[in-house]
Amino acid sequence: MTLERVAASDGDAAQRMARAIERAGAAVIVDVLDAAACARCIAEIDRVERLVDTREGTNDFEGFHTRRIFNVMAYSAMIRELITNPTVLGAAEALLDPGLLLSGTTSMNIGPGESPQLLHSDDGMVTLPRPHLATMVTTLWALSPFTDHNGATRFVAGSHREQARGAQPGADVATAASAVMAAGSVLVLHASTWHGGGANTTTDERRYGLSIQYVAGWCRQQQNLMLGLDRELVATFSPRLQELVGYSLYQDVMGHVERRHPAELLGAPRGGVGGWDRLDGPGACR
Repeated sequence: MTLERVAASDGDAAQRMARAIERAGAAVIVDVLDAAACARCIAEIDRVERLVDTREGTNDFEGFHTRRIFNVMAYSAMIRELITNPTVLGAAEALLDPGLLLSGTTSMNIGPGESPQLLHSDDGMVTLPRPHLATMVTTLWALSPFTDHNGATRFVAGSHREQARGAQPGADVATAASAVMAAGSVLVLHASTWHGGGANTTTDERRYGLSIQYVAGWCRQQQNLMLGLDRELVATFSPRLQELVGYSLYQDVMGHVERRHPAELLGAPRGGVGGWDRLDGPGACR
């Protein structure tokens, strides 16, 4: 199955991506970032790695030659800007719904000598019978080129439509394809799609990637952003990013704080929980 690629400039990019992902479990948006923006993001990742003293992983899954920054958005305004990119966020909204939440942001800097990651699905903790509708969407940003040699993400096309797999998720490695893509592209995955980072067989090339995950508004986020981000910092975010972090209501009910909108904790008067008000009176559903 060919990995479909959609231009970020396509006016129907979000809907085209959603249709492609429903079919294959993955698709790529090309030209989301230009070369200069990618270079700035890589320099920013390097800066934050030094700031938080990022070390290489200590297990097979995270990699022994890979550096990861979890909740990287807490340290970088530049990374935070990517979260609300209209094309990428639009594709996630088309697969989930506009009430989705940000599930987490993680940078992945794969170094020479890294072995291939175990194939897995990002929604493996979801207990719904499979296959099921998307509850999470993973977007993998290529800040440097993703190649067959430096660790391009591998995925199993159509695996999101299969029933639960066996106890050895890595068994399908022979059927996995590489998501080779230019810097500035974004691979978007249905979170049930089996995938994993590839091997970096180079001697001097690092593969810089960024994972931005979104989850349905009624699901729990993977990274606890309400505790992982200072409220004073969140108050400086755009209203849409505040909503994605969790200062929002799903279906105008879920997520309230003592029947008040959580954005009021940021100093933004928003009123009560309107969903309950609609359940009153002769037009209410019983």
